[in-house]
Amino acid sequence: MRIFVVVARSRPDLYQYFVAGFDGVDTVSVILDRRLGAENQPIGRAAQRSSERRIPHDIYDELETRGFVIVRLPAA
Repeated sequence: MRIFVVVARSRPDLYQYFVAGFDGVDTVSVILDRRLGAENQPIGRAAQRSSERRIPHDIYDELETRGFVIVRLPAA
């Protein structure tokens, strides 16, 4: 299993915390959210909602609320 910890761009403190905490753990990658909207601005909630129907518990909501999300993927 591969684990990705995606940290919100607005939370560099959490990014450093997870990078230090998972240092040396080969199955975990810590990633800073790099999604960009118009003119290289971070994507906001309004832009996300415009063309898609939202599910009640959305990963983008978690990222915005908690500052990070953990994504688990089966090993290939």
